[in-house]
Amino acid sequence: MIIDGHCHIIDKGWYPDSWWFGIARSIVPILKIKFGFELTPQEIIDKIFSTMMDPTGENLIKEMDRAGIDMAVVCVLDYGLFPGESKVSIEEQNKIHAEFQNRYPNRILAFASIDPNRPDAEKILRKCFEEWNMSGLKLHPATGFYPNSKEAYKLLDIANEFKKPVISHTGQIVVPGRSKYCDPIYLDDVCVDYPDLWIQAAHMGFGWRHQLFHMGNTKPNLIVDYSGWQIMAEENYHEFCSTLRLCLDEFTKERVLWGTDNPYLRGALADKKWINMIKRLPTKAPEGIKFTQEEVDLMLGGNAQRIFGIK
Repeated sequence: MIIDGHCHIIDKGWYPDSWWFGIARSIVPILKIKFGFELTPQEIIDKIFSTMMDPTGENLIKEMDRAGIDMAVVCVLDYGLFPGESKVSIEEQNKIHAEFQNRYPNRILAFASIDPNRPDAEKILRKCFEEWNMSGLKLHPATGFYPNSKEAYKLLDIANEFKKPVISHTGQIVVPGRSKYCDPIYLDDVCVDYPDLWIQAAHMGFGWRHQLFHMGNTKPNLIVDYSGWQIMAEENYHEFCSTLRLCLDEFTKERVLWGTDNPYLRGALADKKWINMIKRLPTKAPEGIKFTQEEVDLMLGGNAQRIFGIK
């Protein structure tokens, strides 16, 4: 079984216009340097982001079928408070994801997301778990909170009550998000204070990965996904393999999950190619770096199946 441990469905009305413009502006130099495209932020929104819109999730299911992905963890993102509210309320966005999970109960695990600074955050999260049976909680600290803050703990208390796993963004992030809130060190308190919860550090910590790896060695309820690493894997395979080897050595083979963070990176590396790159690790890793078939099988699905209780 192949399980995407971290991805999204998106629609333009779910995020504020300022967020779309901010992330497009940050991509301008990347596209120019890496691909030779000279586009304005508005052209990026119109020509690139518009192709990613998938408010019903049907495109995701098609892409999963095309790549041979059996299940996916699909995360809501609450960006509404820090750059300005979106056209669609965060409660409605969570409901849309819950309905997507209900349509495909054997394919989709929908993780709720609510900024803990919202006055009604606890009420919305309870509805997500009690009424809509959503599968977990996604925190995105880059919107302006630390995951070990008293506000975040109010939501973590509810996740703990319902025994729902938690995913938290770790690592640097494009504007208008604030990276300082996403240092993995703030998950140390969370792991200690909620020892019975699975706490998933998203994106393998990006630039703070070595700090995160050492935490993995000391916090048995901390797990990690390496969604969002497709470009590094494609452009610097040796560095990617070396990093993944260090991650496995610290977290152990049983707490590392494969993921995509799609739809954002599918254009950079097709899902099937990303999967095949991981499948070939036991035979195609750079000299001096070794991976076992068991490690690959666990990363691509076995670990997620066990941790999330997938039958």
